[in-house]
Amino acid sequence: MNISELSRIAIYFSTGFFIPVLSRFLMKAYPCSMHSYVGDMLKHYINRKIVKNKHHINRFNILKNRYLFNCVIWGFVSICLCFTLRFLINGYISESYPLGLLFSFIFLLAFSANTDARFSLIPDIITFPMLMIGILIPVYTEKIGLNTALSISSLNSIYSAIGAYILCFSIALIFYFKKPFAFGGGDVKLLSAIAAFSGFEELGKILAISFAIMFVFCRAKKLKSAPLAPFVFAAFLIWIFWKIGLEISGP
Repeated sequence: MNISELSRIAIYFSTGFFIPVLSRFLMKAYPCSMHSYVGDMLKHYINRKIVKNKHHINRFNILKNRYLFNCVIWGFVSICLCFTLRFLINGYISESYPLGLLFSFIFLLAFSANTDARFSLIPDIITFPMLMIGILIPVYTEKIGLNTALSISSLNSIYSAIGAYILCFSIALIFYFKKPFAFGGGDVKLLSAIAAFSGFEELGKILAISFAIMFVFCRAKKLKSAPLAPFVFAAFLIWIFWKIGLEISGP
């Protein structure tokens, strides 16, 4: 193993390791109302004044260890995912494919899954760059004339993002009157960004997979609902490996 491969391992692991850390940091940039901002600041100030008893210290240590374990798991997942995609895309699709942009898109999707799972929110600072990358990849592949299972036209990318936003916004509005915040604005922007990368029709397949995984998870955990982004993240990975598998197997 040469220095280049070791440096890639370090970069992939550190990127995954800091997903939970950066997710917490990115939440500070989430636009919120003044009353919630002031309330959070006051709550933080009051909690710092609480005398730490033995039970509090034990609980803190448990949470700290769990947080560290979460970071390490994300790091190893990142290594496996990145090296697998590098091998498949460079070996079977094309070395010209913008792999760096794809990694950035997947990492941002991982950020959204983490923030949604922990805070039930997806900040714009994650979804807007995802949307830009989702459009930029088709523009780049079209410009160099690259036609793969992961390629769509630039116009299809833009139309798909707009169509997904309008459709998801309409669904979120219907949900809002029956169950507020069950399907929020972060979910709408996230799905629009994915549509920009995959196309509108493929977004339907990704959603079908994510809802299937969510249904099994909720039944197993006996939950009535769960954050959407973690299941979208899992479904996107399944979809992208499925598309690459179709490319490898050929017509």
